[in-house]
Amino acid sequence: YICGRNNMENYQEVKVEKYVKDGLVSGKLTPIEAEKFARIIARQGTLGEEVISWSVDSLGNAIEEKRDTVKVDSKTNNLGWIVTKADEQGNPILDNNGHINQWIIEDSTFTKKYEIDPNNNLIFRPKGGVQLFVQIPDNIILEQWGSKMQIAQGGYINITDPSDMYGISERDFTDTYRKVSASNKNLH
Repeated sequence: YICGRNNMENYQEVKVEKYVKDGLVSGKLTPIEAEKFARIIARQGTLGEEVISWSVDSLGNAIEEKRDTVKVDSKTNNLGWIVTKADEQGNPILDNNGHINQWIIEDSTFTKKYEIDPNNNLIFRPKGGVQLFVQIPDNIILEQWGSKMQIAQGGYINITDPSDMYGISERDFTDTYRKVSASNKNLH
């Protein structure tokens, strides 16, 4: 499951709701505001198509963050989307270990969060505004959208919607979001 020097023993499995609630109450987790800026390439997948999402541990070693398959979204009866992080020109971004940064998003979530970029119809841009996150001080495994995800210390949990909290690695957060300062917030 993990490539590199870390192993599963370095990660603790958590229930995301309890982990976040306990962390906020104890002061271990502090909310921050950020907004998405990254563009993506996306296509609807085929039923059962598998996607492996890669990340890195604190030493830069590749870890298999999540393995998932395209399913039918029960809310829309449409297939999920395979999403690839893109650069400004719409080219797939490779990480330092040579992996394409891909993941699967349910159709109902995708259509709520993304729209075609009017400046480049080959890529999608994020909809919406400021979101709420907590940065995690632990190596954790959490279950999200029916599969387990490993997140190394320094990663984040999106807590904007308490009924749909999800994790993101520190690298992916930095590549995807920018923190919003109090002085910037009124500009958006």
